Amino acid sequence: MMSFKAFQNWINKSRKGEQLSYYRGYIVDPTIQRIAPTNDRVRVKKFQGHVMNAYYSNLVTLVQRKHGSLDYEYIAVRK
Repeated sequence: MMSFKAFQNWINKSRKGEQLSYYRGYIVDPTIQRIAPTNDRVRVKKFQGHVMNAYYSNLVTLVQRKHGSLDYEYIAVRK
């Protein structure tokens, strides 16, 4: 998972249509994801909140790509 600062820097510097893969795994419950499981749910939820704020501010469109069971790639597309 990337840092909030790195995500914010991408928001500030990216252009319309650019994509950023900001998380890989299962963001709903990161403890059971196949790739790099983590017990730090608070950090994941906090970062997810920052991403959702960018979405609600109409800065990004959010999409996901499924790679397998509990293995998703979460992508922000700059508006």
